[in-house]
Amino acid sequence: MHKLSMIVLASSLLVQGILYASPQNLGPMPHERTNTPKKSNANVGRYLYVGVAPKFDGGEVDLTVSKMSLTLRATGWISQAKIDGYAGQLYKRWEQIDSTLDDPNFVLHPLVKLENIPRRDTSIAWAKIAGQYSSHVLENRGVEIYNSKRNANSLAAAGKVDNYRNAISTAILRYFFRDNSLNVDLIKSDNMMRDNLLSVENSRKLFKTHYQSLFTPSNTKPGYLGHLTFVYPIAATVEGPFDQPAEGSRTLMNYGTIESRWWSDKWDDEFGGLPFILINSAGVAFHGPITNFAPLDVWYLRRGYVSHGCHRMDTSDIIELRSILPKRIKDLGKVRLTILNHFDVTDWNNDGKQEVIDVKYYNIPGSVSISTGKKIDDVVKPYLIENQMKTFFQSNLYAAKFYDASKDVINGTPNYKLNGGVLVKDGNHGPLPLARFEYQPNRILQYKELGVQMVPYDDTDGDYPASFFLQN
Repeated sequence: MHKLSMIVLASSLLVQGILYASPQNLGPMPHERTNTPKKSNANVGRYLYVGVAPKFDGGEVDLTVSKMSLTLRATGWISQAKIDGYAGQLYKRWEQIDSTLDDPNFVLHPLVKLENIPRRDTSIAWAKIAGQYSSHVLENRGVEIYNSKRNANSLAAAGKVDNYRNAISTAILRYFFRDNSLNVDLIKSDNMMRDNLLSVENSRKLFKTHYQSLFTPSNTKPGYLGHLTFVYPIAATVEGPFDQPAEGSRTLMNYGTIESRWWSDKWDDEFGGLPFILINSAGVAFHGPITNFAPLDVWYLRRGYVSHGCHRMDTSDIIELRSILPKRIKDLGKVRLTILNHFDVTDWNNDGKQEVIDVKYYNIPGSVSISTGKKIDDVVKPYLIENQMKTFFQSNLYAAKFYDASKDVINGTPNYKLNGGVLVKDGNHGPLPLARFEYQPNRILQYKELGVQMVPYDDTDGDYPASFFLQN
């Protein structure tokens, strides 16, 4: 459908049952593991957002969850001032990252290509399936961002720490400003070049380059030119779409959200330093993916009915979600959250046609097998994105009742309306097409902090947050 891409997330108070107690990962991308659950080593699993999404204030972003199609749609309203200052926001983000890369207590974990890890045929097949979602936004920037091993020690042993940090800073700068000729040292020293980079004209150009396909002009919100639409895959409760969290319209909780948590006696290090964004007072939240492909030790999102109530997200997605939300936790109470048992139907691009929201992230199996006479490509084929566009809803026992595969439409889903702030059903829709958003490449980097003590720790409040890039 429309362009942009991402990946990632971690855990929750309610969603449990991981295969190993370990820091969460980079979605279906290799991450660095430590020998946790030794508590002295649990200060790993921090994640740095290197995407280009703007940050929104409390009244500028709304969230809509569909437990039927397993999606989260974020609508962020865009003013002229936000567009005109977009380059400045990106530069400030890059400048903070570049400065932090020089901190000796900041240890960057290198990126590793997923396909370079497997050796056995079954793992190669799984990596090909997960690899559809494992590209990174920093690729193809004229510098090498991948390492041969997924641990920081390998960089130190080869004497490549400084070179790698410079490569990452350069790649981020070039990605943010879509110019592979940019040089880190030159941009810091050349005031004229920097002024041109941060000009209003360049801001408007960059915003269009990064987000034209997801921007919808609209005059329905006074003071704003339109909105951006972000769509993320999620997981939901094993009880199906009609269970918790309850359908309705509310705001996010402005307490209980946790920026990071190293350790819990109850959940070990399941939280892995990732956000836990509370939905209700029962402890249901948006958090990370949980599932681990054991042979490669790669965590990824299972988009299905697999949790105890929380909405799991891919690691990159949960980090981006937290990044676009208001900076202060107390302002989350201004973010409207609508939870639907059925499909999310909207005219997202104001073309006069309503569509059912979907995202091109589909089933990644927990394991694969290759029977006699079969080849790796035979195993992979059913899981290819183009082959799962229809089978995904067909295999969802709840969604299948509304999905007509022959016409590729959703038929008979309830028509939702807000009446005085209360969500109500007003009849049913006829046949509706699907708007399938492209899944975004990975937009995070993993790091750890040296010299940060983990104990004492707590089970509920998420004390001892990350020293770098703290949101609240």
